[in-house]
Amino acid sequence: MDTIQEHPVLRQVDRTELRDGILQVAPHKALDLAGLISVGSLLYGPLKSLRTPDVERDACLRDVLNAVGNDARFFTNHGHAEDGEEADFLASSFHANALADTTIDICLIGVSDENVLVLWRFEDD
Repeated sequence: MDTIQEHPVLRQVDRTELRDGILQVAPHKALDLAGLISVGSLLYGPLKSLRTPDVERDACLRDVLNAVGNDARFFTNHGHAEDGEEADFLASSFHANALADTTIDICLIGVSDENVLVLWRFEDD
């Protein structure tokens, strides 16, 4: 939490709000969520290209996710996480529990005994 609050945009995120506003993500779904955060638009939907495998992009995102560690657990404020193993983070419409003072924000937080990964995207109208 201290790492998150050091960022100027996230300074106002409350510990309780963060804890209560995120859901666990199945590890095999974290790659799709990392793709959404890195490519496309939260307001207008993910790029269709995310549904097509891209060796270079996917390898890069896997490297980022693997940096957390093998025993990592992942969390997000993306509403489709409610669907568990069936979550579709690349759906064209979704709901989210906005945690920052923006129009919309989506996060992926990875936590292991050794590391914390925070991927967070913000968009305004």
